Amino acid sequence: MEKPSHLSLLFCSFLVIMITSTKTFFVVSLSSDGEALLSVISAADQSAKASSSILSSWNPSSQTPCSWQGITCSPQNRVISLSLPDTFLNLSSLPSQLSSLSSLQLVNLSSTNISGVIPPSFGLLTHLRLLDLSSNSLSGTIPQELGQLSSLQFLYLNSNKLSGRIPPHLANLTFLQVLCLQDNLFNSSIPSQLGSLVSLQEFRVGGNPFLTGEIPAQLGLLTNLTTFGAAATGLSGAIPPLFGNLINLQTLALYDTEVSGSIPPELGLCSELRNLYLHLNKLTGPIPPQLGKLQKLTSLLLWGNALSGEIPAELSNCSSLVLLDASANDLSGDIPADLGKLVFLEQLHLSDNSLTGIIPWQLSNCTSLTALQLDKNQLSGTIPWQVGNLKYLQSLFLWGNLVSGTIPASFGNCTELYALDLSRNKLTGSIPEEIFSLKKLSKLLLLGNSLSGGLPRTVANCESLVRLRLGENQLSGQIPKEIGHLQNLVFLDLYMNHFSGDLPLEIANITVLELLDVHNNYITGEMPSLLGELVNLEQLDLSRNNFAGKIPWSFGNFSYLNKLILNNNLLTGAIPRSIRNLQKLTLLDLSSNSLSGPIPLEIGYVTSLTISLDLSLNGFTGELPETMSSLTQLQSLDLSNNFLYGKIKVLGSLTSLTSLNISYNNFSGPIPVSPFFRTLSSNSYLQNPRLCESTDGTSCSSRIVQRSGLKSAKTVALVSVILASVTIIVIASLVIVVRSQRYAMEKSSGALAASSGAEDFSYPWTFIPFQKLGFTVDNILDGLKEENVIGKGFSGIVYKAEMPNGQLIAVKKLWKTKQDGDPVDSFTAEIQILGHIRHRNIVKLLGYCSNRSVKLLLYNFVSNGNLQQLLQSSWFLWVLFIILISFANNKSMIIAEYGYTMNITEKSDVYSYGVVLLEIISGRSAVEPQVGDGLHIVEWVKKKMGSFEPTVSILDAKLQGLPDQMVQEMLQTLGIAMFCVNSSPAERPTMKEVVTLLMEVKSPPEEWGKTSQPLIKQSSNQR
Repeated sequence: MEKPSHLSLLFCSFLVIMITSTKTFFVVSLSSDGEALLSVISAADQSAKASSSILSSWNPSSQTPCSWQGITCSPQNRVISLSLPDTFLNLSSLPSQLSSLSSLQLVNLSSTNISGVIPPSFGLLTHLRLLDLSSNSLSGTIPQELGQLSSLQFLYLNSNKLSGRIPPHLANLTFLQVLCLQDNLFNSSIPSQLGSLVSLQEFRVGGNPFLTGEIPAQLGLLTNLTTFGAAATGLSGAIPPLFGNLINLQTLALYDTEVSGSIPPELGLCSELRNLYLHLNKLTGPIPPQLGKLQKLTSLLLWGNALSGEIPAELSNCSSLVLLDASANDLSGDIPADLGKLVFLEQLHLSDNSLTGIIPWQLSNCTSLTALQLDKNQLSGTIPWQVGNLKYLQSLFLWGNLVSGTIPASFGNCTELYALDLSRNKLTGSIPEEIFSLKKLSKLLLLGNSLSGGLPRTVANCESLVRLRLGENQLSGQIPKEIGHLQNLVFLDLYMNHFSGDLPLEIANITVLELLDVHNNYITGEMPSLLGELVNLEQLDLSRNNFAGKIPWSFGNFSYLNKLILNNNLLTGAIPRSIRNLQKLTLLDLSSNSLSGPIPLEIGYVTSLTISLDLSLNGFTGELPETMSSLTQLQSLDLSNNFLYGKIKVLGSLTSLTSLNISYNNFSGPIPVSPFFRTLSSNSYLQNPRLCESTDGTSCSSRIVQRSGLKSAKTVALVSVILASVTIIVIASLVIVVRSQRYAMEKSSGALAASSGAEDFSYPWTFIPFQKLGFTVDNILDGLKEENVIGKGFSGIVYKAEMPNGQLIAVKKLWKTKQDGDPVDSFTAEIQILGHIRHRNIVKLLGYCSNRSVKLLLYNFVSNGNLQQLLQSSWFLWVLFIILISFANNKSMIIAEYGYTMNITEKSDVYSYGVVLLEIISGRSAVEPQVGDGLHIVEWVKKKMGSFEPTVSILDAKLQGLPDQMVQEMLQTLGIAMFCVNSSPAERPTMKEVVTLLMEVKSPPEEWGKTSQPLIKQSSNQR
């Protein structure tokens, strides 16, 4: 073979070099699009690079990025799509280099953990059709340059932290179909220019709490719009009637805003509408009958507005309706029977309105119903037995109506029922045994009716029960031992019935029980020691029964117990030392028993006691244990009416006390000199003659002057006659003022100006805080300026005052009602009751100040008018008035009992107190023509309570319109008043017991509030 020539070898070498050189050039020549994309990797942190399999595929050695994950290229190898949703990039900013991808049509970087701002240079991506930067942490404003993206069809910027204005320049995006800006921090208003986006199908701006202004009427020109979401914003004004042009609209989500005015009837023209969410607004006026034209409507949510008028029967034409919620409005009239035509209806919520009439039996034709909630109305008549035909029914709420008759046994056919609440009606008869055959029933609430008979033994069959609340009825007999089979029971309320006999031992088998309340019955025997096995118990109330014997040692096993209430029984013996184990106890009431022995030192180890410790009206002896000094969080302590002695120095360590009563004991020595004791009324020490005042807390400087009571009935009667005229004038004046409240309010402002010069703001001042406050009397007085006035009402003038520590408080200066004010001690003792009220719906009283002529009440300041409304409410004033005039010093109404019963006793003051309560609650005088046949008010109330009229009709008409919680508390107060005016003095409570009863007036159970949760989750896709 011929050897290759030298020239051939040289050519081959050159060829190899060229090939190698070409290969090297290929490796380093990544396209400009690829270089721009690598800026994403450069901006990502190391953790993102290490954890992302997508980014690891981005090879810088590639000639083009077209093979990289998340990248799509055109035939010309230009990048047209960047899609990395749900990829952890963790970018501190969006690389501006991406704007050089001039062929880019789609960018999806949603949920990639990007922060920083949107680069204005993104406006150069003129071929972009979709831009999705949602669910990141982008901040700043939307650059107006995005208005240059003339090809853009889909823009998703939702769920970021974008702020500023929504740029009007977005109106230039004429091809835009979807604009999602929800869940950001935009302010200002919706630009009216967006009404020119005629291709827009979906527009969402909800979840922007600072977005304000009115809804532009121009949006009604977007005839292709299928979804408009603007929920949870500050938008106000009316819903534009022009929205009736949105013939393709399927979802209108406009809830939780400041929108007001009426619902435009034109919405009835939106024939494609499926979901209409207008709840939690300020809408008024009627529900338009035109909505009945929406035959495709499936969800209609109108709750939480101020809609009025009747429910239009035309809604029965919405044949596709699945959910109708118009609760929490001011609707009146009957429930249309035609609603029974809605065969697909699954949920009907009409709670918290003023609906009247009967419950239409035709609703039983809505065979798909799973939830029927008609509570808090004025419905009457009986419960239709046809409700038993609703075989899919899961919850039925009728509480807070005027429904009468018996509970239908047909409920036993509702096999899917898990919640039945018929509380606060006028139901009679027995509890049907058929109810306890429901295998899924979890909550049975029948509180506050007139049910009678016994609790059926078949209750044991309803093993699914979690809450059984039967309080405030007339149930009798023995509590069946079969109740112990309810192994899932958490709440057991049987209070205020007529149950008798022993408490069944089998209750101890319900090991998950958290609340056991049987107070105010006739239960006898000893408290079962087996109850100690209920280790999950959080509240135990066995008070006001006839339990005898000792408090079981096993009660110390209640490691989760926070309230133990055993008062008003026949208990004897000592407090068990196992009490020290109750380390979560906040309230302990053992008052009005026959307990004896010393207060155990172990009680001082229960440092969780914060609300109240009441050991009054027992037979305790000995000295106070030193360990009580550990109860530094205790707010109320009552040791009165025992046989305790020794010094009370230990009480000086209780720095959180706001109420103390140690009267009627035999304590001795100096009173502690802490700020609390310096302001404490001498009434708290009555009948402790060996106690003395001190300047240093160790030695006595003077004895306490004890106030002696009126001893004889003759003296009582004499003083009563003298005081009767004064008090009757005061009461008559109050009635006159209440009936002309508007006139009085107009006059009070002028009277204030006229008399302000006579007000004396000089020292000495009494300042009683009900908690630790970081300001002084001088700080409070500095805030009483005309420019700080936020309201003037029937009972006083309200100031908003800022304290030196920055705290905002409301100061109410009470109008001066008479020339000589009540003594400071009397005012102190009486107003303290208000200071100890703790309720989620009542603004907390921080304390009060008073001198010879001025009385100031101090409250937490609450914005949005709630505080002003509370302080100006008649109920608040009336409660205050009752307390101020009706304690033991007031004997003026005794003469009323003498005229009525021809008998004066030591409990005549209690009777007079009850009469005053009845007058205030009913708005009537003790005897007046309109009471009927000249009946005394006591007889009139008894007659009303014995009739078929609702008990609430006894209340003054002004009170009946107050919030339901307050009405229920007033009804309980009515019961206390009737307790006071018992014709037998021996059956009346003592004045102390009356105060205790008033303090124990309970708000309705949590089930009495709106029990249905919001039915539409406020997520991004609905805003």
